[in-house]
Amino acid sequence: MLSVREFHRQKSGYRAEEYEDAYSLLPEKGAFAIADGATESSFSKFWARALVKTFTDDPPSLEMNDREAMKHILDRARKEWYGSISWEGLPWFQKNKAILGSYSTFLGIQIEMEGQKRYRCITIGDSCIFHVSGSKMESFPYSDYRDLNFTPRLIWSGLGYPIGLSKDVEVPGMEVKYGRLKDGDTLILATDAISKWMLQNKTEKPWLSILENADNWDSFIGSLISSGKMRNDDVTIVFISVS
Repeated sequence: MLSVREFHRQKSGYRAEEYEDAYSLLPEKGAFAIADGATESSFSKFWARALVKTFTDDPPSLEMNDREAMKHILDRARKEWYGSISWEGLPWFQKNKAILGSYSTFLGIQIEMEGQKRYRCITIGDSCIFHVSGSKMESFPYSDYRDLNFTPRLIWSGLGYPIGLSKDVEVPGMEVKYGRLKDGDTLILATDAISKWMLQNKTEKPWLSILENADNWDSFIGSLISSGKMRNDDVTIVFISVS
């Protein structure tokens, strides 16, 4: 059985509708995904949402080649993204930027519960997965918080109108992890700002601090940001517990 808890928060000083992360969680399919839209690109929120929705709606088989699986997701997500934007109604100055497309990080995980419990994680960019087993926490694809200071790899939507879907887009470099699970384990999916904070505090069981502050999540994250312990960014974190 999989139990799921999700927490998210927009940047301090911003409105809820300006939240540019995205998440989609389908425990019944064992499919979970998070994404972080790049603020600098147009409609990145739409692109992040298209990626996570596409992944969880029809997750690729664990037996499918990793790159083929991500290409399958990419092609379908591009159609979702392109169809969600009223291209011809955009003012000219938006069209000029929007034609360049959208960018986002992406992390998707599939969990298979039958037989030996196992999972596959595909990630592009600087979102992380943390595997907590007992008092031990392992992280992927980063183990050192200082590695999250660099510009992350991003997944591109392809060009916008009028070129759009007529041009193919290749899957960028990605990181893939396969793992096994046992009852009592927890997988944590986290976007970059809170991933960095967890890695900075990895000896102090940071996942427990989050759960202990679940009822005052907004003020907990706000205090970390205001004290300089966490960068001011959209924050998304998902706990998946196995039993």
